Amino acid sequence: MSNEGCDDDSGAACAATCADQPFDVAFAPTMNVFAIGIITGDIEFWTHTKSTCAKMETRKKAHGSEAARALTFARDGKTLLSGGGDRAIVATDVTTMTTIARLENAHEAPVNRMIACGENMIATGDDEGTVKIWDTRARSACGEHKPFVDFVSDMKYAGEDVNEIVISSGDGTLGCLSLTAGKMVGQSDNLEDELLSVEIVKGGRKVVAGSQDGVLDIFSYGKWEGISDRYPGHPQSVDAITKVTEDMVVTGSSDGLIRVISIFPNKILGLVGEHSDMPIERLSISYDKNMLASSSHDNTVKLWNVDWLTEEGAWGDAEDMDVQEENDEESGGDSDSDDDGKSKKRKSKTKANKKKPNEAKQDGKKKTLTKFFADL
Repeated sequence: MSNEGCDDDSGAACAATCADQPFDVAFAPTMNVFAIGIITGDIEFWTHTKSTCAKMETRKKAHGSEAARALTFARDGKTLLSGGGDRAIVATDVTTMTTIARLENAHEAPVNRMIACGENMIATGDDEGTVKIWDTRARSACGEHKPFVDFVSDMKYAGEDVNEIVISSGDGTLGCLSLTAGKMVGQSDNLEDELLSVEIVKGGRKVVAGSQDGVLDIFSYGKWEGISDRYPGHPQSVDAITKVTEDMVVTGSSDGLIRVISIFPNKILGLVGEHSDMPIERLSISYDKNMLASSSHDNTVKLWNVDWLTEEGAWGDAEDMDVQEENDEESGGDSDSDDDGKSKKRKSKTKANKKKPNEAKQDGKKKTLTKFFADL
């Protein structure tokens, strides 16, 4: 299947029409290829230019009949790792489109998020708040943590110099996991709102979390107990965030809009595009920062040219951003301006009574972990 450009008026460069609803989308790190996880358990591989995209292959039933929820590329894009509703982690060879490794029961609950952490590590998070760390050199899981009482919604790696993962959860908290220390080094108080997405900005000094009620909660890195700022500029939930520059992110909302947001000063700069009124599930940006992919409930992944976002003068004079950040922190930092009009909050899906984290089961089943990465 080939999509020669986009036939709607959204402004997208092209649209990949999927066989069913897409969950996650991930760009390869060194080539113009992206992968899409489908609700049916399939994984679609696509290639793209700046104006077109074409389907290469479909990996049928990679996760059985359960959704392929989480994707990340490894080994310079030669291998795609995926996690799904079947609780398995699967490694697919991108060249041959064959499964080269499969780990059944990698988690006790469906895998919801997956990220690469440097060259040899990946992290996975599931629907019950468990985070696992995997070392491809040791070919086994090297850490398991249960800091949350609800689903892991998003994770971002802070870089090899810090070697930490920032994690958002549906239980309303944000946590920081140190891979070096092998433990959680911080977790926020409950914000009484599901946190659905997270990004690290300002050269690692700030963390932005998108919430169910449409608020961007902003933390100072390392000060995890409470927020340093908040920006309620979205009328509905912020389901996805990805960074364009250290001062600029794009957000995907359940109202179907992709917004460009500056951080300090906190402001909606404009729109990249839309998926009509269909919720946006995930956002991913290409390795060269020129293309943005958005997956939505309209069964499409749209690609957007975003190189213009960083052109000089595109958003006026932004040289005072860092000065504004310092001023906001000194004054208590609560930038509550709403550039999208009055916030129309959607009822939170958070359950009133959360189960406490399960105690470690001493008679728990031991998983077979040692062989999964043998062929990578």
